[in-house]
Amino acid sequence: MQDYFRYFKLGAASRMALAAGLFAVGIALELSLKASPLPGFLVLMAGWLPLMLKKATNKPDDQGLEEWRPVPMSEVDRLDDGIRASIKLRAKTISWSAGVGLGLGVPALIASLFASMATGRSDIAFVAANVAALFVPALLFGRIKVFTPGTIAMKMPSFRAALSVRLPEGVNVSPYIRFDKDASGGDVPEDLRFMIELKRPPADLVGIQVQAAINKGPNGAVPYLYAVVLTKGKAGPSYRTARGARIDGFEVEPGGEGEYGTVVIRQSTEGGGYYTSPDDCRELVGACAALLQRIKAA
Repeated sequence: MQDYFRYFKLGAASRMALAAGLFAVGIALELSLKASPLPGFLVLMAGWLPLMLKKATNKPDDQGLEEWRPVPMSEVDRLDDGIRASIKLRAKTISWSAGVGLGLGVPALIASLFASMATGRSDIAFVAANVAALFVPALLFGRIKVFTPGTIAMKMPSFRAALSVRLPEGVNVSPYIRFDKDASGGDVPEDLRFMIELKRPPADLVGIQVQAAINKGPNGAVPYLYAVVLTKGKAGPSYRTARGARIDGFEVEPGGEGEYGTVVIRQSTEGGGYYTSPDDCRELVGACAALLQRIKAA
């Protein structure tokens, strides 16, 4: 059986007994050594040593790799489910570890206070020292650090809203996930984007890539979804149609260099538009699908 405790080779029951014994001895020394309660305080604090756990986290050891890979929609669902589970687990482990710690520290604190009153040791400094020794460590006992991929977790609601749009016949969506590797070679998802494509595209059209950035808003970081029309060069009909598009509520910015042309479709960042709400995300995808239909007919 794996030993999750940081110090000593003892079973859980033995550890609880040892901790309780040290708490009792520490309180007794505090009350008996009227000149200085420090020795008893130190013994009391030592009671937490057998209960200390090893550092626990599910955060992967990233290797700094970046590999964009096409994935089925089921992989996006699995990633979304994993993020939701991590968020729930984080709240659960915090409440569980605090509950366990309080279950140990609070009874000892109550016993200490009763013993203090019974022996006449109820001065504020003495009581405050025991509160610090028995209550504060209890709140930190067994804390488990649950990792949630912050960037992709923040972007996921925007992608979920965008992917909920019903696309017209002849238009497909292909998700892509950017993977890193952990120390054992396992995949670590770090980012997400998707491509909206025509089943029978013109020769110069690649598709419309929908991706998200994280902007700094007045109340913290927020997701910002935008789209990029990708074409082969800038001389073909697809680029000309995309470049000349007028889409209410969105900015259209032609660009590109080398062998690819780009036309960015984004919500204006003026007047608080640095954040794209779920409705904005759905409207963006609808505009992209309509633009693909215009490109197909051009």
